[in-house]
Amino acid sequence: MDPARPGELEPQDPQNPERADHAILERIEIATEGEDCDECVRKLRPVLMKINGVQDVIVDLPDERVIVKFDARKTHAPDLHDAILQSGYRPAAQAD
Repeated sequence: MDPARPGELEPQDPQNPERADHAILERIEIATEGEDCDECVRKLRPVLMKINGVQDVIVDLPDERVIVKFDARKTHAPDLHDAILQSGYRPAAQAD
């Protein structure tokens, strides 16, 4: 640690969030429209799992939402929305 900057982490410190190899995991719930069967899960989940940084996808049919856990350093919420649109489904204003 630099004595002149006592609260600042060194770049090589594994706890430093600025390290390139340090994942920043986020979880987002995206309301969707038009998914109502297991076939929807089989189509939508793989599309999202192919996105760089996505670690897990749960398609919640009863509540019409998709829950995605991802590394915010590798992808962003708009990328997830775009993938849902490209798969033929639509992000909704809110879940039922």
